[in-house]
Amino acid sequence: MAITLEQLNAFVETVDKGSFKQASIRLGKHKSTVSGLIANLEAELGMDLFIRKPRSLEITPQGSEIYRYAQSVIRECDLLDVKANSLLEGLPSRFTIAVDNDLMGPDIANICSKMVSAFPSIELKIIAVDTMQVRSHVLNEQADIGFGIALFSGHHELTVADGYSFNVVFAASPQLHCREKLVTLEKVRGMLQVSALFMKQIAREDTHNLSSRTIYSNSLRNSNEVLKHIQAWAMLPEFICREDIETGRLDKMYISPTASERPNQWSTEISWLTAKPRNAVMNYVIDELAKLPDR
Repeated sequence: MAITLEQLNAFVETVDKGSFKQASIRLGKHKSTVSGLIANLEAELGMDLFIRKPRSLEITPQGSEIYRYAQSVIRECDLLDVKANSLLEGLPSRFTIAVDNDLMGPDIANICSKMVSAFPSIELKIIAVDTMQVRSHVLNEQADIGFGIALFSGHHELTVADGYSFNVVFAASPQLHCREKLVTLEKVRGMLQVSALFMKQIAREDTHNLSSRTIYSNSLRNSNEVLKHIQAWAMLPEFICREDIETGRLDKMYISPTASERPNQWSTEISWLTAKPRNAVMNYVIDELAKLPDR
């Protein structure tokens, strides 16, 4: 059996368009050429694919079955062509991005969507991890690119590029009655603080912990939820707690007199192994992450 891709394309287009004429226009071939290709396919298969009527075509039951298989073969051939081109271009077969749990959202999903379109042959993996695991996944080569909250220092094996910045606010449980109030440091020291664990892990708790009593969380989103159930406060990205503050489930307080005018800011970072040669996929992801606007 010597079935050709040209024959299958002619058959599928004829089914989709409903006639040899319309299929020939779509394929850029003469009507008789398309009809001949399908006749040769029928001869190879030993069955009629169409019932030919004076003014129309009707697909046979056998033709309907063959149509589904023909579509699959054409799709696989297209994927083979894409894969071959990606290998010639030196693109990786797989690509993994480690993303900080607290930064996951529609913007990351949009980048993934564009990657799938730009590099259809690549197996893409997105791993959501806590802040400290982002770099470790890259260092251990479990991820090609890391995107997380900036850790305020470099690493000799990593190249670290700046991502977007975001406002950080002092969010508090409503039971503390601090909504839109300027709270003295003395009073803050007596409150319970839900502190970011990564700040302790990078030895920055002295600048982050303002209260004498603290509990730690490795997720800022979890910290936001904890504040709804206990009398405590936390430094949180505004994009995480904004809705809860606006709806009254949490309060926003101030510790610095200028905080309402000049809010605290943290930033994000993009990291990858310095020793790892950059390819088109890495460059694409780095550029897309770097273009994300401040929040």
